[in-house]
Amino acid sequence: MQLKADDLNSNDPSTNDTTTTPTDEDLPPTYGELEDTPMAEVSAPKQEPPVAPSISVTDEPEAIVNTHFVKLDEEVIDTQVSHWEISDWSELPNRLEGPVFEAGGFHWSILLFPRGNNQSDHVSVYVKMTDIEKDKDIYACAQFGIVASCPSDPTNYHCLVAQHRFSQSASDWGFARLIPLDKLDLDPQHYHSVPFLENNCIRLSAIVQVVRDTTGVLWHNFINYDSKKTTGFVGLKNQGATCYMNSLFQSLYCTNSFRKAVYQIPTDKDGPTDSIALALQRLFYNLQSKDTSVDTIEVTKSFGWDSSEAFMQHDVQEFNRILQDTLETKMKNTPADGAITQLFVGRMKSYIKCINVQYESSRTEDYYDIQLNVKGCNNLKDSFADYVAEETLEGENKYSAEGYGLQDAKKGVIFESFPPVLHLQLKRFEYDLNRDAMVKINDRHEFPLEIDLEPYLDCEADRTQSHKYILHGVLVHTGDLTGGHYFAFVKPTKEDRWLKFDDDRVIPATLREVLEDNYGGEPLGTTAYRGLKRSTNAYMLVYIRESSQDEILSEVSETDIPHHLGNFLRLKLARSRLMYIPVKRFEDEKIEFQRKLKERQEQQFYTVVHVITEKAFELNEGFDFIAPDEQLVDTTPTAPIHKLRIRKDMKFGKFKELLAEQMGIPTNQFRVWSIVNRQNRTIRPEAYIAESKEENESIENLVDRYLTSQTQFRVFIERIPPVGYLTDNEVLPDPPVGHVLVFIKHFDPERQIIRGAGHLYAEKTSNVGSITGKIKSILGYTAEDEIDLYEEIKPNMIDKMDLEKSFTQAEIQNGDIICVQKRLSTEEISRLDHDDKYPSIPDYLDFLLRRVDVTFCPRNRDLSMQFTLTLKRTMHYQQVVQSLAERLDANPAMVQLFVPDRNGEEPIPLRPTAPLTLGEIVRHMTNEGIRYNVLFYHVHDISLAELETRRTLDIAVCTPTLNDANTMRVSVSKRGSISDVLQMLNAQGAAFKSDSGTREPRIFEAINNRFNREFGRNDPISDISDDPLARLYAEEIPQEELMGEKDALFLPVFHFQRDQYRTHSVPFQLLIKKDEEFSETKKRLQSRTGMNDSDWSKVRFSIISPYSSIPIQDDSLILWDHPFEQNSQLGLDHIDKNGRSARSAFDKPLFIRG
Repeated sequence: MQLKADDLNSNDPSTNDTTTTPTDEDLPPTYGELEDTPMAEVSAPKQEPPVAPSISVTDEPEAIVNTHFVKLDEEVIDTQVSHWEISDWSELPNRLEGPVFEAGGFHWSILLFPRGNNQSDHVSVYVKMTDIEKDKDIYACAQFGIVASCPSDPTNYHCLVAQHRFSQSASDWGFARLIPLDKLDLDPQHYHSVPFLENNCIRLSAIVQVVRDTTGVLWHNFINYDSKKTTGFVGLKNQGATCYMNSLFQSLYCTNSFRKAVYQIPTDKDGPTDSIALALQRLFYNLQSKDTSVDTIEVTKSFGWDSSEAFMQHDVQEFNRILQDTLETKMKNTPADGAITQLFVGRMKSYIKCINVQYESSRTEDYYDIQLNVKGCNNLKDSFADYVAEETLEGENKYSAEGYGLQDAKKGVIFESFPPVLHLQLKRFEYDLNRDAMVKINDRHEFPLEIDLEPYLDCEADRTQSHKYILHGVLVHTGDLTGGHYFAFVKPTKEDRWLKFDDDRVIPATLREVLEDNYGGEPLGTTAYRGLKRSTNAYMLVYIRESSQDEILSEVSETDIPHHLGNFLRLKLARSRLMYIPVKRFEDEKIEFQRKLKERQEQQFYTVVHVITEKAFELNEGFDFIAPDEQLVDTTPTAPIHKLRIRKDMKFGKFKELLAEQMGIPTNQFRVWSIVNRQNRTIRPEAYIAESKEENESIENLVDRYLTSQTQFRVFIERIPPVGYLTDNEVLPDPPVGHVLVFIKHFDPERQIIRGAGHLYAEKTSNVGSITGKIKSILGYTAEDEIDLYEEIKPNMIDKMDLEKSFTQAEIQNGDIICVQKRLSTEEISRLDHDDKYPSIPDYLDFLLRRVDVTFCPRNRDLSMQFTLTLKRTMHYQQVVQSLAERLDANPAMVQLFVPDRNGEEPIPLRPTAPLTLGEIVRHMTNEGIRYNVLFYHVHDISLAELETRRTLDIAVCTPTLNDANTMRVSVSKRGSISDVLQMLNAQGAAFKSDSGTREPRIFEAINNRFNREFGRNDPISDISDDPLARLYAEEIPQEELMGEKDALFLPVFHFQRDQYRTHSVPFQLLIKKDEEFSETKKRLQSRTGMNDSDWSKVRFSIISPYSSIPIQDDSLILWDHPFEQNSQLGLDHIDKNGRSARSAFDKPLFIRG
């Protein structure tokens, strides 16, 4: 395996040595052979004349190590050096091996290619581990250096260093370009104080530093790696961008109490793609029973996701919260009811406590996770301290305490309890005011293996149990805001053994990989990257209460798994691993999987033959020999195209007997022809496979002989009528000598159809006209009928045949197709033209070549008005509209065409003036790799020209609450007003029906789900924003607003999820009432939003301005008295159950079907 020099080496002209230390993450594996094969190689860079060093290779090997070797985190077991004094350099063979030496309990040697390996301009040198020749399972990890030096001056040397895992697949490693051949004996003035090659002698030294592999996968290339065998766990396949989901699933799977709770949900009557609970049960079962990685397709289908979601990366914390919320609902009134709360839910208290008077206002609420600041905090303890830090309300910010007036006060948050399993979200993504954008915080933030959370508890909290927590999982994000990758480190048991779950691979991990590598910030121990912060860092931490570990991590036994998933027989395996064997629900699935696996393993011994019958040709109503119709292909012998799976070593004689048996006819009543792909991209029967010559040839040999440039073996069966003088034992004669087998297609201009009619043999030397009698007989024409013959060379080349030419002159060969039609009179041609029919074979085949079947669907997706038209690809927009209008009996000027949106959103209108043909429009219409030709249409009440003067608006009509929205589309004049919009809504039946409304509608506009403005009836249509994030809403004016005072105060209200920039739902303006406490304000808010009591209880409230966010924790707060900053809004923080929240206009929101 050759390696690029640029990837592995560096050259520093300030020294006389070049040192490089590539890791196996950079290096590909070597060949599998150990003898006389090209060596794995690391290529050295171009050399520059350096300054002579003062270190002696022979006397100071430790100095060489200290100078050139990388300081490793792994323990060094042993370091040894071996010097190889080489003489007679010019007489050396092309490949030789040096003396064996020992290091770290293993045996090593130097492998030398004095004239280069796979190149001829550099010396190639490798280190080889010789033990592998005797023990294929042995391996060793070593950092090594190869040093070339002058025999008389060991301070004149050149050193290259690398790290490698020596194993059976890569038993040697080194450098293909150690030293240029032309510089070995270079004049000292140009390169070295003395040349390396001195008197035809040189010294090669190998310094091998063997290191301890504590994880078992150090510098592993992971080729043929077995996660289950190494760790006892298997990974999850990435569907495209589902790494965030995989990392969370593995963390939850290793939280055994959660797995048991999921197993307790009744799912015996559910389907896996319809039930989230069953899909998750099956996923967990497969993770614990399979030996290879598991896919998550069933789970994502149960979420209601399509394939596009697999390529949409979401926030893992948000996904976790929505998943838990969904599962909590599924667990209601089941044995698992309350499991989510018992495992993951804690309680916190928000309070405001006066300093100078005895008054405190507090609110207690549940939490499922804790979001901790990273910015400004060095470690997890700092983040907790920051979270519970008190804020003093004084001066202009004094607190209005009921009965005490304005008072100095302390405001803060304190924890009343922590759950057994604690999820901590490190706030790596924050909004940057200066950039006006979300950014990732890559600052260094340390987290411990254990932490005592008692200092952050309320003084009145229950302290009867310990609040010492042990780190159980670290979910990591690498990348930036626009994209990246998630993986997880989990400690599945109480033992100090960490595993890295990275999609389909699970590997052991070191503590450094778990902790230091995920703290973020600048790398430690180096100044090379000063100022550059690592983008790989912890994003979510999972801690388990130490006193609850035994319960939470207790083994999942067969009795914990639902009965309908399978009763399990547990077998003890090596290293105390467990394997579960299902005997019920999954049994059939496993048998089918094993059958398919066996079929794949034996696939190399089999081939598939497509047996094409005369019926397949006769059913062809298009181009070529047979139609590309999969419905013609079947495994049944009676199918037009019989798909037959046979062994490659089957003899042709036996193959023909098999065909005879399946078709129910003797072997001497059919001939077998091989079908080939011609260079003009057509397929034709071309070569007769003679039984007399090929009877004992294998099918594999026949494929090689007859199909030199293709892999699919297709044969045509030529049926022969029973011949009276042949007995069953006689072999059918070969085709007549000097003849060609041609196939006949017949074109019926009246029915506008062309199809296969049969075949015949034609003498090569006779003229083309000699077969007209046979053709007329086949087609049922009389002798007096005149016919025209055309050769179908390829779809775009249909040539009329000269009846006077011989078949040889016409270049007709076996398998050629002749298309035939009755010669038409001038009157017949005119009549066909009048009826929009094609009178000739060339015209009709040209239509077939350019035609396209297009499905037209109304823009409102009314399937009763959906139909398909056959049109020409060369048609332009107006021609397509004309054909469509004729089918609809509509005015073409009022018909508009639309193309589907790739994301399934509203169809996109086509410009009538676009210079596109129909073929160009439908060319790129694919979905999941399947081509479809669909255009949407709409018949307007006015012409498109007039439509240009109008504006189409989508308005969400909200009634009786803002949660009840129905989108209506109106078209109004661009010179009109909002009053016209209201009239159009009324004409379309928009009815407002709130309990206490005024029946007076109004229109307001929101941008990015935040209230922008309310329109007056006389405001012009041009005032409506063109912003793609703008939305229009119609609602009934509340009674309280009409009764309010003229100087009434209104506060914009918006919904968000977790951070204020993930907005969702319908915003609105709220009338602020004098002297109304917030407890009453919340009732009005709930009434406006239409949220149920369960969802409303989870809403958190904040007063948000461009520069601050103040949580509302006191129900006695009076908004009228609050000193609002400019552009303040009231924020409602809750989960978006409609899946509309997004970080930006381009984000696709996350949802899970309930």
